[in-house]
Amino acid sequence: MNVLIFTASTGGGHKRAAAAIEAKIRSLSPETNVTVIDGMKAIGKVYDTTICKGYHIMATKTPAVYGKLYKLTDKNVSFSKLLTKSNEMMATELLDVIEENDPDVIIICHSFITNMVSRLKEKGKLNVKAISLITDYDTHRSYVSPYIDAFVVAEPQMAEKLCQAYGVAESKVYPLGIPTFDRFSVSETKEELCKRERLDPAIPTVLMMAGSFGVTGVLDFYEQLAATDEPLQIIVITGRNIRLFDHFDRKIQELGAKNTKLLYFVDNVDDYMHIADVIVTKPGGLTVTESIACGLPMAIYSAFPGQEADNVTFLLNHNAAVLVDKEDGAQEILSLLHSPEQLREMKENCKRLAHPNAAEDIFRLAQKLCKEPDV
Repeated sequence: MNVLIFTASTGGGHKRAAAAIEAKIRSLSPETNVTVIDGMKAIGKVYDTTICKGYHIMATKTPAVYGKLYKLTDKNVSFSKLLTKSNEMMATELLDVIEENDPDVIIICHSFITNMVSRLKEKGKLNVKAISLITDYDTHRSYVSPYIDAFVVAEPQMAEKLCQAYGVAESKVYPLGIPTFDRFSVSETKEELCKRERLDPAIPTVLMMAGSFGVTGVLDFYEQLAATDEPLQIIVITGRNIRLFDHFDRKIQELGAKNTKLLYFVDNVDDYMHIADVIVTKPGGLTVTESIACGLPMAIYSAFPGQEADNVTFLLNHNAAVLVDKEDGAQEILSLLHSPEQLREMKENCKRLAHPNAAEDIFRLAQKLCKEPDV
């Protein structure tokens, strides 16, 4: 079987989900040919730059405008249809790369590519099974395309909404979860991890995923947290944000904060998630999913309107996170660390929400669809 996975660079979550599925397929079925392609880049540099940079600029510079557009395109109005049509116009640009890979099934991690594949099937240019994977914790009309064979969602309420609000056939919707690498669900003991990372397993630990925050705000927040006289370990990961890393480095030296472990980009985020008692983060779909897989309660520091705001609503409704503000956030986190019963309940809620077998289940769904005759 040939599997083609389409991803996109509008945030890192789509790529991480695609990589998790790829890794699982390779481990379960070495004979399966699996290829991951950035669909935006496959269409062309201009389109990729326009969509990816446009998303980043709107989400970071004009979040209120982005939030309004997000809500507007979720309604059954002419603007929503115009967005879908504009995506469909680019569909033929994908055809060459699809034909080159000759897939039996396509797994799609972005709504725009979902629209395009559906259009190609509608026009009779493509006869391939297609799965749309929604990598957030609420649905959106942009994912709904009539010629997609299956929609994979994070949890059952999303499945109900797809069917009731958007008219998707129940037989097409699968609440299998968002895929993560196995290491987020299974790890060494906390004691073993702490020993390797030179941390104390007995001291409360806060993980800050700081790379996607604004520099000034997150530094002020960190300073509040680091200044506490209480026993506390802080792990700060800035990702590939070298400017933020340098700011943190100077701040740590200025404070003489010996309770902080500062890291740039790392490939073992899962280890630090398993060590931490709470994570301070923005609520991107994959970061949320990985935290849930680790049983790690979240303190949400900031959220863009749109997908991130929807993710926050989901987490708060299931008591898997708290929403903290810039003024009192550090104190709120300390209060949470001092509430072992609340923390334990949040950890258990995360575990209940987790789908550790999501990647395998999505692969099994792909196999099942390929065996079914076209209707």
